[in-house]
Amino acid sequence: MNEIASRYAQGLYSIAIDSNKVNEWQAEVKVIYKLLLENREFLDVLNSAFLSLEEKEEMLDKTFKGVNPNIINLIKLLVKNHRERFILDTLLAYNSFANESRGVKEGLLYSTYRLDDKTLEKITKKISEVEKVEVDLTNIIDPTLIGGVRVVIDGHIYDGSIKSHLAKLKESLLK
Repeated sequence: MNEIASRYAQGLYSIAIDSNKVNEWQAEVKVIYKLLLENREFLDVLNSAFLSLEEKEEMLDKTFKGVNPNIINLIKLLVKNHRERFILDTLLAYNSFANESRGVKEGLLYSTYRLDDKTLEKITKKISEVEKVEVDLTNIIDPTLIGGVRVVIDGHIYDGSIKSHLAKLKESLLK
C-alpha cells in the first residue's frame, strides 16, 4: 500500500470511526472508486494544469453531489496538494482499513471482462466458503487470461482461467 495514500486514508478512517460511519462510508468509497476506475479521463481532468483549483473543486461537487462531504473533501485535499495520482490508492486504502476492522479478507478477481454483480456475488460467496471467512473481491480486467477467472487472496491463487488449463495441458502432453 502506498504510504501517502495510506496516510490520507487513515485520516478519513479516523473520522469515520469517530462518527461511527465506517461501513456506510466504505459503501460510498467503493462506488466512487468504481466510477473513477471506469472513467479514468475524469482523473486526467483533475490532474490538468489548465483548470484552476476552484474549477476542479466545483467539478467534484457537481459530480459527486449527495456523497458524504468528508469523502469529497478528502479528494479535494488530494487535488489541492497535487496528489491526484493517489486518489484511487487512497480509496483502496480506506477500503482496506474498513475491511480489516470487520475481519474481512480482500482479494482480486481477474477476468477477461467486467463481471456483472450477480456473477461477482456468486464467486465471492464460493470463495468465502472455501476461505471460511467473508471476502471482498475487486474485479480486475486481464485480457491475457483468454477466459475464466483467477482469484488471489493473501497470496493464495484460485486459478480457473483457460490460460492456466492450457498451461497444465501443455505440461502433461510434454511428459
